[in-house]
Amino acid sequence: MRVTKFLLLVTALLVLVLPTAAQEMTPEATTSAALGEPIIINLAALLPEGVEYDAANDRFLFGSLSQGTIFQIEEGGEAEPFIEDEDLVSTVGIHVDAANNRLLVSNSDSSMFSDPSATGTAQLAAYDLETGERLFLADLGALLPDNRHFANDVTIDADGNAYVTDSFSPVIYRVDMDGNAEIFIESDRLTSDNFGLNGIDYHPDGYLLAAVSGSAAVYKIPLDDPEGLTEVALSEPLAIDGMVLSPDGSRFYAVADTFSGAGGQQLVEVTSDDDWATATVTNRAETGGEATTVALRDGAPHFINVYFGNPQAEQYEIVPVTFEGVE
Repeated sequence: MRVTKFLLLVTALLVLVLPTAAQEMTPEATTSAALGEPIIINLAALLPEGVEYDAANDRFLFGSLSQGTIFQIEEGGEAEPFIEDEDLVSTVGIHVDAANNRLLVSNSDSSMFSDPSATGTAQLAAYDLETGERLFLADLGALLPDNRHFANDVTIDADGNAYVTDSFSPVIYRVDMDGNAEIFIESDRLTSDNFGLNGIDYHPDGYLLAAVSGSAAVYKIPLDDPEGLTEVALSEPLAIDGMVLSPDGSRFYAVADTFSGAGGQQLVEVTSDDDWATATVTNRAETGGEATTVALRDGAPHFINVYFGNPQAEQYEIVPVTFEGVE
C-alpha cells in the first residue's frame, strides 16, 4: 500500500481523547522496569500489529498491516512466512488457540483510512496452528452491512468461541468453532468519536475485558449477560491498544497511551483484587512510543514495535519487559 495510506492510519490509531467524564488520576508507585534483548525482525515495510507466542512450537507469530501475511520467528532466527492467504489484506489481532490447535486472525483493510467513503472490512480467519491450513473465513461485517468496519483484536472463551472487536462499529462479534458468526453485543457504550473498540481478552471466570481506546475505558462484559456490561474503575485513564490477561486473570498487560505524569505510550501492568470492578496500574515501562500490542512468554510481557511514522522501516523488534521486584 502507498505510504500516504499508512500516514492516515497513524492518525486514526493514535489520535485518542480523554473521557468526557472526569477521572481521578492517581498513578501508583511502581517498580523499576528493564527492557530485555529484543528479537529482531529483519523485514522491511511490514508494519506488524498483532503478536502472539506459540509455546508448543517455541515461536512468535505476528501479522502485517501492509502485507496480510502471518510470519513466524524463533529466538535467534530469521522471520519467515507462516500463512500466506490471498484473502488476508491487513492482519491485525491474532490469537493462539492452543487447546484446539488453531491460530485466529482478525482481517481488515487499512486502505479505508484513505477513503472516507469505504466501509472497510471485518473478517475472522482460523488456521491450523501446525500446517497453516485455513479452517474458515467468517465475514463479520456482513452482519452490519451499513456500518464502517475494522476488525481489530480477538480472543476465545473456554469453549473455543471467538470474540472480535470492531474499531469503527460499537460491536463485538462471536464466532463459533465452525465459523458461524453473530453479534455478541452492540452498545453505544462501546463507541467513540475517534478509534473505538480495541484490545480484548477472556477472563476464566466467564467474562470479557474489552478496551475502548478513544474513551480510555475498559469494560467487563459477562458472557451470559452481555447487556449487563460495567465499566472498570481504573486508577487512571488508559487508551489501550493491545492487552493480554495473566493466566489466573488477576492482572493484564497492555500497550496504552497514558495521561498521568509525563504521559505518553507505556507498557502497563494493571491489577485487580475485586473481580475487575476496579483496577490499578501497578507497574509501567516506557515503550518508546512505537508499540502496538503485547504477548506473554513464560509469564513475561513482550511488546512489538510497528513504527507507524516510518512505514518503510527496515526492521522491527519484539521487546521483553521485566518489572524488577515483581514475583
